[in-house]
Amino acid sequence: MSNESGEIQRLRRTIEQLSDRMIRSKEQEERTLTEFSDELVTLQRLLAKNNNSLEAARQQAVDAGDSKIAFIAGISHDFRTPLNGILGMAEMLKLSPLSEEQENSVSVIQDAAKLLLKLIQDLLDLSKLEAGQMRLELGEVDLQETINYIVRLLEPQVRKNGNQLSIDCDPRISTLLEGDSTRITQILINLIQNANKFTSEGTVRIRVTLMKDDEITQMIRLEVEDTGIGISEEDQKQLFQPYVQTERGRSSEYGGTGLGLSICKSLVTLMEGQIGVDSQEGEGSTFWFELTLGKKDDNQSVASAQQHQGQDMDDEAPSVSVLLADDNVINRQLVMLQLKKLGITQVDAVVNGEEAISAFLSKKYSLILMDYMMPVMDGLEATRKIRSIEMDEMRHPTPIIAMTGNVMQGEKDKCMEVGMNDFIGKPFTLEILSKMIEKWQQSSEPTEVLNMSIVHEIAELNTDGDRTLLGMLLDMYRTDTPGKIEALRRHIVSGDHVAATEVAHDLKSGSLSLGIRYLSTLFAQIEQFAKEGQSRKAEPLLDALLPAYQAACESLQRVSKD
Repeated sequence: MSNESGEIQRLRRTIEQLSDRMIRSKEQEERTLTEFSDELVTLQRLLAKNNNSLEAARQQAVDAGDSKIAFIAGISHDFRTPLNGILGMAEMLKLSPLSEEQENSVSVIQDAAKLLLKLIQDLLDLSKLEAGQMRLELGEVDLQETINYIVRLLEPQVRKNGNQLSIDCDPRISTLLEGDSTRITQILINLIQNANKFTSEGTVRIRVTLMKDDEITQMIRLEVEDTGIGISEEDQKQLFQPYVQTERGRSSEYGGTGLGLSICKSLVTLMEGQIGVDSQEGEGSTFWFELTLGKKDDNQSVASAQQHQGQDMDDEAPSVSVLLADDNVINRQLVMLQLKKLGITQVDAVVNGEEAISAFLSKKYSLILMDYMMPVMDGLEATRKIRSIEMDEMRHPTPIIAMTGNVMQGEKDKCMEVGMNDFIGKPFTLEILSKMIEKWQQSSEPTEVLNMSIVHEIAELNTDGDRTLLGMLLDMYRTDTPGKIEALRRHIVSGDHVAATEVAHDLKSGSLSLGIRYLSTLFAQIEQFAKEGQSRKAEPLLDALLPAYQAACESLQRVSKD
């Protein structure tokens, strides 16, 4: 028993020792956990404080960026308004009989104003790129036509420097591609002007090469080669950065801001391409960029263009009446002179949005040129009210073109959101104004509500009952169409291109089958925009759908009764 008792005692002591260790370990764990919790709470407080500081700093940066954008937008508008007067009046003056000395003086005025405009545009583009507000506008790209346009534009400058301009375009490149034609043109113009500036009595060559070709895309390399002064290796390392110029480029002989190449690089990057330069000092330079562009259906686009040309040749040009709303007296005088030069004499001019609405209510106009910023009522509010009046009275929408010196994308978006049809930035030339009017002149003429030949065919097909087939189809159309129009509106506003394409196509087909002409053309335009992934461009058409639908139903109802 003594041995068993001793063994039990030893076991008891061992258990007591283990329990004591466990208790001390537990106490140590609790102390450690308490200390950790205190440190965690401290860290959480510090983290919350840092988060608040970071959020405040982020908001401060956002506010500073917004203030910068607003400031530059305002400055741009303030500069562009007088520049519009200078360039426009100089252009009109140059079209009048002048002596050689007077013509040279006008040319100097134009060159100086264009240089100032280029500097303003560079600053504005840089600000938009830094703020992430630069957006691509995808559409058809005809590289051959783009280059031909650039050559026509720049060849006089190139010859003035004693240079020759040549083109080498790869014939394997598709006639029509998909991309941002405006930005590609901007990059090429910048590179060609740079090449010409640093070259004298030499050659500037544009070379366009097909790098890769597959079923849906082509990779294109565009080069601008010159025989000018070249660029040292040290200077090449600094190119494509804002405000950076080569040592020789900084001299007064060449001038410039050092923004052009930086903007080119940002635009190429935005288009997911690459840009670079190959050069040796004294032996010329080759600036290049590579882009991957989508392929388009050449035959369909060409046929559409030929059809449009045929219409232009066959139709007589209708008389055009214009309502001009602009508070700046110089701009009003200039635009009226430009319109007169284009043969448009039916022009009414007003100085604010309220007067524009009064004029709109008293007379029918082919086109409205609406300044963005005006006293009493600005162009945006005036456009909203005009569109509301058109909807209430079921009028055919009058094309409204915004005119402003603020050419930032955000301002363009505001114009389109209120129902304006297009945008023209100040300053604008006679050619730009002419193309804008030509673009919208045809659309201003009311389109036939119904295709009566189709309607009469349906009307003659009577059913066995008392009701006509046309009346039955009209009831079905009235039941389905409003809901589909609302669905189409939702898809367009939300940017659901696929769903918008399907609904617009369905509405177009249903309308065509009933002989509803004008409304079906609206659906067709919206369908095309949605197919191209450009639903935003279809938004101004949405407000015209309901009035056009109501007009079609009323016309069909009258025919059905008859």
